[in-house]
Amino acid sequence: MNTTPSAGHSPRPEPGLLDASFHDLFMDCCRLGPAPTRSRELFAIGVTAVLIGLVLVIVQPPLAAGAFAVGIAGAFMAVRWGIGTRDKWTRR
Repeated sequence: MNTTPSAGHSPRPEPGLLDASFHDLFMDCCRLGPAPTRSRELFAIGVTAVLIGLVLVIVQPPLAAGAFAVGIAGAFMAVRWGIGTRDKWTRR
């Protein structure tokens, strides 16, 4: 019988934006699913938006192609946010 205080203790929660390493933040930007916390997901969305903006400025595609790319990326980020809000972040 284990009577130590940490016997039924759950693992530590994921670190927030200020406590996460650069590797964790980079992986949040690369994975398809949402980040472990809202703050890290907002960071990933911001980085993605900046990178898409830089690519569009450098490549200078036609307006329709640029609008299509921004729309697809926005829809993808909205789905990631929705999944995180519904499933992942509510359990904390």
